[in-house]
Parts: sequence; C-alpha cells; structure tokens
Amino acid sequence: MGKPKFDLPSSTFPYKIPRRLNILSIPRKYIIDTSDGMPALTPRGIRKSALYSQISDRVNDVAWPYIKRFLIIKRMYKHRFSQERLERIDRMIEAANVTCYSKLANCVLDLKKTDTKEVKKKKCWSESEWKKHMDYISQIAGPKKDFRPPSIKRGTGKPLEALLPRINQICMMPDFKVYRRLSQEVWYRNPVKVPPNALKYVISDRVKKLATPRAIPQGD
Repeated sequence: MGKPKFDLPSSTFPYKIPRRLNILSIPRKYIIDTSDGMPALTPRGIRKSALYSQISDRVNDVAWPYIKRFLIIKRMYKHRFSQERLERIDRMIEAANVTCYSKLANCVLDLKKTDTKEVKKKKCWSESEWKKHMDYISQIAGPKKDFRPPSIKRGTGKPLEALLPRINQICMMPDFKVYRRLSQEVWYRNPVKVPPNALKYVISDRVKKLATPRAIPQGD
C-alpha cells in the first residue's frame, strides 16, 4: 500500500487534513518571522524580506509603462531634456519594446527606423474642394426622407355573414393521400401465388423440345 494522502485526525484538530495543504501551510523561507509570529517590518512599515527579494522577469516586464507614453514624453520634451536624459529614455523604450506584453498587445515598434519627418501642416482647401464639401453638408443637413411605405389600397368591406362560407371551407381538414403497401393494392400480383390459368395450361411439343437439355458430347 502507498502512503496515505491524509494526515490522521488529532486531539487538537479532529478532521482529516490533506498532505498537500500541510505542505502549502509551511511558511516560505524568505519571510522572516519575529517572536510574535509576524513577519519583520521596518519602521516605515515595509517587510524586510521584500527589500532583499529578487524581482522576477514577469514583474519586471509588467513594471514598464506603455511604449506610447515614452514616445509622447520624448516628443514633448525633446528640446528641453538633455542628451543624456534622452538617451536614457531611448534605453527604456528598447527595454519596454522587447517584453512579451508588448508582443501580445501588438505594439512592438521597429526602432531601427528613425522617424526624422516632422509633422507637416495641412494645406488649405481649394475652391473646388470647399464647394464639394459645402454641397455635401447641405445634402446631409436637409430633412430626412420619409421611408414609410405607402398606404395599402383596400377594397370595399363585406359583412361577416358573407365571409362565413369561405371561412368554413378553409377551416376544414384537407384530404391527404394515404400511402399503402404494394401488397395491399388491388393491382398487385403475388409472385408466390400461382395464377389459376397456369394450372389449366397444356404444354406444347415445341415447348417440350425447347425445355429438353442439349446433349453434351463426351470426349474420347
């Protein structure tokens, strides 16, 4: 027999306890317990074990902001920040660009392409474009079309007494065709049953000759 999956009940806890829960209930090593049974905290309320813990790759990737925020900051303060600070922002953009969350969000950028083009001012519209635009505005600014269907032209009314014969005729159950087996049809002929005329038939000499098997010659 294998090891039991449950610890037997004791006097302090009269229930079966799974071994997996006992293993999970053991405190981890990175938590420093004090004499009071609580983790050790700094005077500012920070757990000491958290100060010496190693950050995981997942937490490090989640900590980076969106790449779009870095690009907005770089564009806004491009002429105000020093070159060293801008280089630091570029390194942060590269670090945030290679995370798995950027790939899942489909916002990975090609940093090899340098965007040196400035935003061009939009050209003014020509007279033909303005005319086309105003024609469209006047078209959509008009009242909506009435898409209601036209009224149905109905004939003269009739009293109910004149419609009752037709209503009663429609309410009657229609006659359906009843499909029966072939053996139940009148015209069906049973192949097993011999017809009476066949019993009175007299075979002729010609038929006897045709019914006689042909003699097969024997070899020497």
